[in-house]
Amino acid sequence: MNSWSIADQAEVETWAAIRDNGRSSLARAATLSLLYLLAALAVGAFLLFAVAQICEGAVYYVGWEEEEFVVTWMYTLMWIYAGAAVIALAGWLLVLLSLQGRLPVFLSVVAAKIPGVGRAIQTIALADFCESIYRSVVGSQTYGDAFRFAAQEARFTPLRNWAAHSALQLDAGQSWEHALSHPPIKDHPLAAVTALGQGQLSREETIRMWYQAASDSHSLIESRSQRSVRHLFRIGLIGAVLTAGFAILAANTAIVSVIEGLTYFGWW
Repeated sequence: MNSWSIADQAEVETWAAIRDNGRSSLARAATLSLLYLLAALAVGAFLLFAVAQICEGAVYYVGWEEEEFVVTWMYTLMWIYAGAAVIALAGWLLVLLSLQGRLPVFLSVVAAKIPGVGRAIQTIALADFCESIYRSVVGSQTYGDAFRFAAQEARFTPLRNWAAHSALQLDAGQSWEHALSHPPIKDHPLAAVTALGQGQLSREETIRMWYQAASDSHSLIESRSQRSVRHLFRIGLIGAVLTAGFAILAANTAIVSVIEGLTYFGWW
């Protein structure tokens, strides 16, 4: 592995394709799930609005007391549906912008903690980092330059800032274990590198270490991105069914109540 062969270049290109496929599959799944959910929320809100308009002004008797049917709860539920749509849209934007590395640190950390999706986002970013370091050590660059180059290529803001800071520490003569302390992504490929790198390694061993880290990271992408895609589709479908079903139930309850106690409508 002392020279950059055609096979090495082909494997790096394969890794790049795996990362691109992981990003595109996550973005596509998040978009489709959002569309399912927004469609269900829109249909549910329209149904609630239509029924509220029909029921507004209806009166009924409780004993001998005339009561007007209250529809304010239906309008409140419509606003709840609108809030849910805003939250879903915000989550979709977090996922897409995090995949592109366009979020500030705080929002990147929030996106990385989204259940079922955050781990896949972090794994793609870790694979970017490990593959970049691997290419640098094969090219006989210093660790300071390697981390600086990885910081430029990283699409995960916390990892980008950490790599840039580690590059400065390595340039200043800090030890390997000190420069690699407290990484923003604590996954086993990077943990293995941190443990192995504390010893005295030859160039061949160093290249093999980073090659294994990059290979393991890309293997994790394929498994975790598939799980995340299934998770996103489940969220979209289940959320759409629940929100639409709840709106139908609420509207049906209102209509039945009006019909049972109906005496007249204000517009008759």
